[in-house]
Amino acid sequence: MTKSKKAAAVKILVIDDEEDYRIIVRDILSQAGYDVRVAVDGEDGLAALKKQPADVVLVDWMMPRMDGERFCRAMREEAGLKDVPVVMLTVRQTADEELEALHFGVDDFLVKPFKSDELLARVRAVLRRAANRRP
Repeated sequence: MTKSKKAAAVKILVIDDEEDYRIIVRDILSQAGYDVRVAVDGEDGLAALKKQPADVVLVDWMMPRMDGERFCRAMREEAGLKDVPVVMLTVRQTADEELEALHFGVDDFLVKPFKSDELLARVRAVLRRAANRRP
């Protein structure tokens, strides 16, 4: 896929405690032309967002220090961050768990392992929905 001006302007934060997943996701998104930063857990991710907001966040559910749920709840309480779309990356895959994630502020859900095409499609979808919500 070639880099587009639109993708290059989009900033994405990937938060995952597993280095392999951080690298895989960063590489997929970077090759699609997105500006990608990474963090190792929710605390680092929240600090990174406060320094430089992102257009979308991809966050793992199960992490040390601050997991994805606590991260989402904290992020949704921050005035400048509460509307940033969040895609939850997780090995959890029951309907009840997906519903739980939607309740604490997740916009979409992606089960690990995933295909790169599905990752890119979900990122594009949450960005499109976020753009449609803007006045």
